[in-house]
Parts: sequence; structure tokens; C-alpha cells
Amino acid sequence: MSESIGTLQLQRKGDGEYVLWTENVVKRFGGIIALNKVNIKLRKGKITLLIGPNGSGKTTLVNVISGFLTPEEGKVIYKGKDITRLPPHDRVKMGLVRTFQIPKPFQNLTVLENVMVAAEGNPGENPYIAAIFRSKWKKFEKEQVERAFNILKWVGLVHKWDSKASDLSGGQLKLLEIARAIMKGADTIIMDEPAAGINPVLVHDLFDRIVKLSRERHVTFLIIEHRIGLVGKYVDYAYAMNMGEVISEGEPEEVFNDPKVLESYLGG
Repeated sequence: MSESIGTLQLQRKGDGEYVLWTENVVKRFGGIIALNKVNIKLRKGKITLLIGPNGSGKTTLVNVISGFLTPEEGKVIYKGKDITRLPPHDRVKMGLVRTFQIPKPFQNLTVLENVMVAAEGNPGENPYIAAIFRSKWKKFEKEQVERAFNILKWVGLVHKWDSKASDLSGGQLKLLEIARAIMKGADTIIMDEPAAGINPVLVHDLFDRIVKLSRERHVTFLIIEHRIGLVGKYVDYAYAMNMGEVISEGEPEEVFNDPKVLESYLGG
């Protein structure tokens, strides 16, 4: 059985291949401009970092990209399609999945069961098909179990397949979220502070896995993170925001040391 997790539909824009980008996105809350003509681009199979002080607009931007907010102006383009007004569940079907800072697995289910729940299109969920075409849904479930085990191998959780989610560490829960996203069909994953509350040693293990998925499986990541000293070396490109605008972008070290970025964190 193939271990493919989906073929990216690549779009070429400028000098590189991008799977997602925003065009002059504006979002207002009353008289407050939360996003002011924001442009970012995610190159396929790469890890893009989004940083900035609290209130800079990072979460608002992610909410717009993932479909939880609709901008007043601008566009979100994914795989060459305008998804600006597409609801979140339709974006998930296209392969764009968001995880949250606090993972919410089914605590009493095993790791394998948590991944299996994310599988789409199980014919056994239809009582008529389940009763009449038993071999069809049994074949589907066997294939999905194999696929789930392969995904657990990729994220380094196969040894925990029969453990309950409630027994996992913080870092393992973040890996489980990635596994569920890929099982759902994701080839682009947005992660909100994956290093939050995790031991530094486990942060490195988590990001080693993220790098492996991006390099070997061509999964694209957009990551919001405050612990840039820990994760900076793992990312390919970085954006910094402040007061609703992108104030710096480029190689991670250049962005981290940009005077405008340092000033934004110091509040000067």
C-alpha cells in the first residue's frame, strides 16, 4: 500500500512554488484595524514561522487563513483557488488543517483510535452499506488501519498506538494532532504555539518530526511560536508582525535580529 499522504497542487508565483498566500488582507473589529494589508506566502513543503508580540495580529491572520474570520478586504489563495469566503470545513477538505495550542484528543480512546476517527468516507458509517456490503467497509477499515500505522511511524508515535491519549505527554499530544491532521488529508498544517508548555528536550524532538514531514512528505507548515530561541533553527522562512502589519520577513536569523522586530518586542 502506498504511503502517500496526498499530492500538492503546486502554484507558481514569482520565483518559487507556493501552496498558499494572502493578498492585502484587511480585518477590522469596529474601529480597530487588526490586519492592515497583510501579505504572506507559504512555499510548499517548507516550514514558515510567524512571530510577533501579543496583539500583533498573528492569531487574527491565522483565523482568516483557516476560515474562522472573513476579511473586509483582500484574498486568501490556496492551491490556486480563492478561499477567502470558504467555511473552515471546506478548507479542511482541500487539505488545509489547523491545530490549536491546547490539543483536544478523545482522552479515553487509544492513539490509533484517535487517528482512525479522522479518516474520511468510511462506508461502514452508513447502516445500509454496512449491512449489505460488509466486505466493502471491512476492506476500507483495513486499509485505513494500515495508513494510520504508517502515519504514526512518520510522527514517531507507533510505539504508543495502544496507549490512551490521556497517557501521552504534552509533546506527544502535539504529534498526535499532526497525525490526525494528516489522516484527515492535510498537506498544509497551521500550528498555534506547538512548543507551549513542553520541555525543551521534547520541543526539539517535536520539531525534528515536523522537519522530517516537511522534507520527506512535503507537508507545508505555518507555525505561530513565541519560543523562537528553541525553534528558530528548524524553520525555513519567517514573518514578524506588529500592530496588524508584517514588519519583517526573510531568513529566520535576519528577522529575529531586525531592529524593527526587536523594538516591537521591547515596546519601544
